[in-house]
Amino acid sequence: MNNVKLGAIADFINGYAFKPSDWHSDGHKIIRIQNLTDIEKPYNRTNIEVPEKYEVKKGDILVSWSATLDVFEWKQDEIAFLNQHIFKVKHDKSKINKIYFKYALKHSIEDMLKYTHGSTMKHVVRKDFLNHQIPLPPLPEQKRIVAILDKADTLRRKRKEAIALLDELLRSVFLDMFGDPVTNPKGWEVRKVIETCDCIVPGRDKPKSFSGEIPWITTDDLNCLGWTSKSNKDLGLNEEEINNVRAKIIPKDSVIMTCVGDLGIVSIVKDQFVMNQQLHAFICSDKIVNTFLMFNLFFQKKYMYKMASSTTVPYMNKSVCNSIPILLPDINLQNSFAKIVQEARDVKSKMQQSLQEIDTQFNALMQRAFKGEL
Repeated sequence: MNNVKLGAIADFINGYAFKPSDWHSDGHKIIRIQNLTDIEKPYNRTNIEVPEKYEVKKGDILVSWSATLDVFEWKQDEIAFLNQHIFKVKHDKSKINKIYFKYALKHSIEDMLKYTHGSTMKHVVRKDFLNHQIPLPPLPEQKRIVAILDKADTLRRKRKEAIALLDELLRSVFLDMFGDPVTNPKGWEVRKVIETCDCIVPGRDKPKSFSGEIPWITTDDLNCLGWTSKSNKDLGLNEEEINNVRAKIIPKDSVIMTCVGDLGIVSIVKDQFVMNQQLHAFICSDKIVNTFLMFNLFFQKKYMYKMASSTTVPYMNKSVCNSIPILLPDINLQNSFAKIVQEARDVKSKMQQSLQEIDTQFNALMQRAFKGEL
């Protein structure tokens, strides 16, 4: 099986360097890496004139090359604009099948990680990336490999869809039991969140070293509408480092919420940790159940954006965070909802474990496919 350099079979067009002043409330979507890795992330938009080469249309292949190295396909009908740190890929259709090309790129991700540079944010050097080689059999053989991998990938996709539907179901259960917190159709008592909780606001100082076991949590680590316990980058502090930045340990079972940038990402603390200044913590009293509060806050995003200050990014200060209105239904009903969430979480955990096993089997099949062993 012959190999070919990526740069010989495709053009990799880097995105446009949008500035915060280019962002507007209307206009075309700006595709950032976070929009590709998390479909629930809100889009920035722009109405400035952008060169046509940065337009992204349905079906375009995209490769994120900074912070996260991965391959995506734009699925939306509307035209959007590509932000920097993402390549739009135009492949040579006479040489390589599109789906085979996507599989080959994904298979190459682990090898491509050796091309990454940078200490705080890893990124790919374009020259090294374009010189990376992938297997290139004849087109009929490419299509045969695609047919085999597609069958295996269908099982992975269905399992991921089932997990996503479980998350959607819990949001629907909340609305059915309590109504929309914004309109409060069931007429529950409404309180400011601080009237039912204590709060912790983290310090502004960033640690200069991470040599401990107590996780350092940022927005990227949050499992929205779930439980968070670890740093994805394995960053942790010891007691001395915590004291040096005057940080506070966030106790287990607290509810944490983003207050800068993407507002209203909420999670529950599974095990104690320390968090950065973009997060705000609530410690529930006996008036409110943390699982119920987490979902309640999630449905108040419009209020958060309305009340937030904005310079380059939306920001909620302590007063705004603590003033978010929440419903206060009977505690027994809150506990009933929490029990449903826990049962769903147990099911989700088993589904995720099964998905990991399927992923392992699929990756082994990919290895065989691109070694010419299928």
